[in-house]
Amino acid sequence: MWPALRGQGVRTGHNVVVYRGSEGGRLTIDVGVEALTDFEPLGVVQHSATPSGEVATTAHYGDYADMGSAYAALERWCKDNGRRPTGVNWEVYGDWDDDPARRRTDVYFLLE
Repeated sequence: MWPALRGQGVRTGHNVVVYRGSEGGRLTIDVGVEALTDFEPLGVVQHSATPSGEVATTAHYGDYADMGSAYAALERWCKDNGRRPTGVNWEVYGDWDDDPARRRTDVYFLLE
């Protein structure tokens, strides 16, 4: 996606990954980047958007391999507050830092 966006001079933000669960345990994954200016779709590089609606969210600071604790916290919050996630969630990755403790990833659960 980077060559397609850079070639059009698109201003970009953070990396985003959207996970959509479906029937039969299948998972659809959309991988992208925040586009801060418009662009022309090119091949597999298409316009997309994070889902709209009410969400539960948390910020994870640390190594990406340890993000399970952020998911566990959201699952616990949903259970404690009688809320049901839809099976759609996403991650927005903050700016890179060589120090894992300074890496921020925002995790979102779309709620029913």
